[in-house]
Amino acid sequence: MDTSLKKDNYEHLAPVWSGSVSRDFTAESIVPDAMPDVASVIDADGVITLRSKETEAGAVTLAATVNVSVTYAPETGGGMQGVAVTVPVELRMDAPGADQDCQTVARLRVRSVDAKMVNSRKLSVRAEVECEATAYQKRDLEIASGLAEESAAIHILTKTAPMAAVADVREKTFVVTDEYALPAGCAGVDRILMQRVDVHQEDVKYVSGKVVFRGRVRAALLLGGPDGRVWSGRYETEYSQIMEVAVDAADVTASIAMMFTGVYFDLPERQDADGKIGVELHLAAQAVCRQNREITYISDLYSNRTVLLGRGEELCMASAAQPVSMRQTVTGSAELMGGTGEVLAVCAAVGGVTTEAETVKTTVNVRAVLQQENGGFATARCRLTAEFTTDIPAGTTLQNVAVTAADVYCGVAAGALDVRVVLQMEAMAVTERTVTAIGAIQEDQEAWAAAQNSAIIFFEIVEPGADMWAVAKKYHSTVEAIAAANGEEQSGLLLIPKAK
Repeated sequence: MDTSLKKDNYEHLAPVWSGSVSRDFTAESIVPDAMPDVASVIDADGVITLRSKETEAGAVTLAATVNVSVTYAPETGGGMQGVAVTVPVELRMDAPGADQDCQTVARLRVRSVDAKMVNSRKLSVRAEVECEATAYQKRDLEIASGLAEESAAIHILTKTAPMAAVADVREKTFVVTDEYALPAGCAGVDRILMQRVDVHQEDVKYVSGKVVFRGRVRAALLLGGPDGRVWSGRYETEYSQIMEVAVDAADVTASIAMMFTGVYFDLPERQDADGKIGVELHLAAQAVCRQNREITYISDLYSNRTVLLGRGEELCMASAAQPVSMRQTVTGSAELMGGTGEVLAVCAAVGGVTTEAETVKTTVNVRAVLQQENGGFATARCRLTAEFTTDIPAGTTLQNVAVTAADVYCGVAAGALDVRVVLQMEAMAVTERTVTAIGAIQEDQEAWAAAQNSAIIFFEIVEPGADMWAVAKKYHSTVEAIAAANGEEQSGLLLIPKAK
């Protein structure tokens, strides 16, 4: 009887591997001949861009570049100088269970950047890069939902359960272009001293086979001129995209992971005081789509013509998935190093993120560069802590957690830098459920032979609200036969007829 059950097939993408790693990468750079010697490093910041992503048997490999901007004070005095340093990133993560047929979603981010002098003509840069990745593989889930052929002698009990399985993983690359106005009073700008860009996802919707998502890119630039003056500018550009996905259902939940693949700024001609900064940002959007549907499975069965043994299989599946979005503002004070002045640039980098049950914890490293009245530069740094507490139900875990610094504000007061950082936390709350489903049945002829010598009518005291299916199965009867034999009485001492 192993083939007597009708089975339904549920195609989905199963997460076969998930992992994360944080690693330091370093590079050295010679100061170009046309630039003055380095007296001291002021600050460093970096933008990571993805170059390639490959999944092979047992491994996930990512190649990227951290484009670091190092600012320094020259030995000859005068204005701030900036050197661009490229830090190559090669990450190979052991991924048991993954292979070349997997679809992998990865997030790369820079947790911190530091620069120091090797000598007056050489700089050394260190970038701490964190990678999180999940590999999905196509799977077929076969679940018995009934009999292959109808039989009056075999009775089955079916139940339904919700399933929120990953139905599709897609990737789309696109380009965001814009023009940024030069800061007020900015004339003769000829170089970008420092650049920082962040992408913030604001809304994701699924509509009729398409994922519609929008957000904004924020950019912070430090611009320098030949006279040593420095200007700062903060900008943002909105984007909206549509991605075709292979899911055609009404109830779909989608999440998006964003990565830069290229960042380009083009300054206007030096003499063009009213010119615009050309912006070209290349991004890759990785979508994970979960389809919410209902499965039917056999939870129990028996026969009135033989003894059937059902082989149960435990099915562990995601039964629900809902996006979680939270904002939180953290504040603190940064000690000024080198004196006070006007804030030129401030940035916040999210450190390590840990998830424990319904709580997400992280740190935020804040750095600021200030210009003093005498033309010199000062810096300020502090580390803040943040904790997001969600109200997810028991049995639910937070997956694909991402925390970004949506905005940062600061002001100089009482010899310190007061800092306020707005953090955005995005995650998917996934509830898992385990059910025992019968996947195959087998006839026990010896047990049935022994049962032939038993009585054909039984009496049993049945408590109110008892499971009449279980009573019928016990005596090879049916729920209908018990009801017919006892009339309106459905509890107490009941007559249980054996099915004919």
